[in-house]
Amino acid sequence: MDLPTKSAESESLAQYLSKVESGPRKLVKLEVDFIPQSRKRWDEILVDRTTDRELAEKAINDCYQYAGLDRSRILWTENPLTAMTILANRPDLVDVGTTILNRISSSCDRIINSQISPEFMEVVKAYGNPRAITGEDQKIAFDPLGDFLNRVSIAEVKKHHPQIDPASLPAAMQDYRIAYLSYFDYFYQIGFDIPQIQPLVDLAKFCGCCWAFDNITILTPKPTAIEFNEHNELVALVYDGVNILD
Repeated sequence: MDLPTKSAESESLAQYLSKVESGPRKLVKLEVDFIPQSRKRWDEILVDRTTDRELAEKAINDCYQYAGLDRSRILWTENPLTAMTILANRPDLVDVGTTILNRISSSCDRIINSQISPEFMEVVKAYGNPRAITGEDQKIAFDPLGDFLNRVSIAEVKKHHPQIDPASLPAAMQDYRIAYLSYFDYFYQIGFDIPQIQPLVDLAKFCGCCWAFDNITILTPKPTAIEFNEHNELVALVYDGVNILD
């Protein structure tokens, strides 16, 4: 905020402040310069193949708590296909993953949108994450790899359970929506008061996929390897030496 000029000295402080422009601001140079560092941080998160079950379980419990939900029983499966097979046989499960994601992301959005100009938010979305895709409408797209993993998992389950309606199977929370997580995490890292994003960041760091229900959470480890072909298409998702895409 600029200091009052001499012409404003005769006005009361309240009168002066009422004329000062308020609302969303630009990112300052130091904040813009941090965007590549944030991208590097997420590069490292995405290539790290380490699974930490204790920290992942703490993260999902924190997610439930923030969303106002009771803690659930946690079940680890060996890979996403095993998890999806379980889900195909449990139509009674009530998905709460969407509730968790919406409550956390909407609260973060409110704080960021009230402080930062839209054009600068789009800069962070487009340049702060190696997986982010910004469409012609300037809206951020879902993390394409996470989206692909969900579609492939559902398609594989459909082969073995043709009676299953794929639309009835929920999408995983993780590894998913990394484009959004890195965006929120950037603002958290530069000092915005949105600590509620940290549990979702920890899920991305410490486990692979995650499905959240009202009385159970299904988690998978991170794959030991991910491989792409020359067309940048996913061709290998390796768990315990086995490519589950074969």
